[in-house]
Amino acid sequence: MQRVAARFAAQGFATHLGLRLAQAEPGHCVIEAPFGEHLTQHTGYFHAGLLTTLADNACGFAALSLMPEGQEVLSVEFKLSFMRPATGMLARATGRVLKPGKTLTFCQADVHVVQESGEAVLCATMLATMMGVAP
Repeated sequence: MQRVAARFAAQGFATHLGLRLAQAEPGHCVIEAPFGEHLTQHTGYFHAGLLTTLADNACGFAALSLMPEGQEVLSVEFKLSFMRPATGMLARATGRVLKPGKTLTFCQADVHVVQESGEAVLCATMLATMMGVAP
């Protein structure tokens, strides 16, 4: 999983947003973003763009974890469904591979927001297709 951690650390956008790789295992990835005013929309909720980025990254790195050495992944398509406004101390996306493939890998991610009580509330879910590519 060192390759996943190295690739995650190399992302300028994720670094800019303050995202952190919380867990990476074969076919599974967890990415988090602590609450910050710079990550909100006008009413104070986590911004939908941030939640989308978390879910896309969780799916992408879950897929990358199963790719052969020397291969990268790109998002081909995704659908994100929001279930409720995202308020909390931390946003967390948990991605997993549903079906790996040589060219296309199908993934799913759930995005939870962690409350002060520690309760994780589901706020969005993503279905994504990732494509393996040569760098």
